[in-house]
Amino acid sequence: MGFSKILLGLFGWKAVVNLKGDIPPKAVVLTVPHTSYWDFFIGFFTYKALGLNARYLIKQEAFFFPLGSIIKSVGGIPVRRGKNNVVEDVVNEINKNDNFLLTIAPEGKRTAQLTWKTGYHRIARGANIPVIVGFIDYKTKTCGMQDVFFTTDNFEKDTIELMKYYKNMEGKIKEGFTLPDEVYK
Repeated sequence: MGFSKILLGLFGWKAVVNLKGDIPPKAVVLTVPHTSYWDFFIGFFTYKALGLNARYLIKQEAFFFPLGSIIKSVGGIPVRRGKNNVVEDVVNEINKNDNFLLTIAPEGKRTAQLTWKTGYHRIARGANIPVIVGFIDYKTKTCGMQDVFFTTDNFEKDTIELMKYYKNMEGKIKEGFTLPDEVYK
């Protein structure tokens, strides 16, 4: 915990939690904006600085020797892309555990996306867990959690509400992060 906090500080970063209550033991944690591979390292050390362990989904192709065992040891869950029941598999894994923070970049890519993938929402609904508004803001060099959000049956409405949290944030690659006009209304 201390080493990670010191390491973040050396690079000018700060880990923050601005939740009104405790961090839920199970949640989908959004990581937005996601524009660079560096986001993983900043996020990883932020979790460690906060004394938390996170899980994340990563394409199965990354799990080759010896990298695969390292990825698993730091929370990676292999995903076979194109597999129809990924959400169901993840929900089952969440339900088997007492503590499970699943970090997801809902944009799905590190390039500018006006829409988010539905997976974060389907997992939260399927496991009946909240979404934590996690962030990585290169403008302020802060990374952490700022709110707990309970999803409804309306993916589009929920996503626009969640996107509003990020309208003043910047990714490492500024042009790699954009939001739809509805967010600014």
